[in-house]
Amino acid sequence: MTFTILGRDPSNGELGIGIATYSLAVGATCPQILPGVGVAASQVSGNPAIGEELMELLKGGIDPVSALERSVASDSYPEFRQVALLTPDGDALVHSGANTKPFSGYVSGENCVAVGNFLAGENVLEAMVAGFEAGSQGRSLAEQLISALEGGKGAGGQKEIGGTHLAERSACLMLAAPGEPFPIDIRVDFSDDAIPALRDAYAAYAPMHRHYLARAENPIDLPYQYDVVRSLKST
Repeated sequence: MTFTILGRDPSNGELGIGIATYSLAVGATCPQILPGVGVAASQVSGNPAIGEELMELLKGGIDPVSALERSVASDSYPEFRQVALLTPDGDALVHSGANTKPFSGYVSGENCVAVGNFLAGENVLEAMVAGFEAGSQGRSLAEQLISALEGGKGAGGQKEIGGTHLAERSACLMLAAPGEPFPIDIRVDFSDDAIPALRDAYAAYAPMHRHYLARAENPIDLPYQYDVVRSLKST
């Protein structure tokens, strides 16, 4: 009962992922991302070890198809897993096990792939791709990913087998850019409406990201964080 968008910005090599789900604390278990290597999600009955192994195989030089096959094959219950991978070159690969609940599937777009399960229908994934691609020039990858989640929500999102709508109780957004020492990692672990909360959390964090990167690289002579916040509020 999850819908996920994996995307890339070919102009700068940035990779990203957005997830919304009924499950709690999705950012702690489903996404994996490494700049220049790939971005992946392991969901349905999520097993973080699959994504972790997938990233290790890719870092070791294994080609994406073999890496996905090997990481899925190493799991004891692959029929219950949905695993998606997007490479920096734009290759989109998905494993969707036979025991994932309907509607379950994926739709690829330009520089993105949407994947989900327990959905209202395939239109949810199509709306996510449309949200990602709409006016893509001039929009940040983060905005494209959040817009994709909003598109999925607007198209019906998640539903129980009986047809009852399921709210998005957690969501996450991760973005990794080449050369940066750590990714953007925004999580809403519990909410009655997680996608708007995710947008608000990212909007608050985004202006501070450069400061946090600089603090990790060299904290000497940096302004205090509260002064940066006050400066942002005054502009």
